[in-house]
Amino acid sequence: MKGDELEFLQEQLEATELLPCATCRQETLHVHVEVLERYAHATELLMECTACGTRRTWMQLETPN
Repeated sequence: MKGDELEFLQEQLEATELLPCATCRQETLHVHVEVLERYAHATELLMECTACGTRRTWMQLETPN
């Protein structure tokens, strides 16, 4: 595998989170689809379940430095 391909796959993996899915009723990988809004201490993301494709918003809290 070339360096570019490996870097792309690593970025894709970093853009996923294990979250509970309301539709699947399981913890599944969710992909970051889009950043909806950035706040002072949080980011609102549009997430998509990799199992069923359901999309929902998610608030990711950020710790101040």
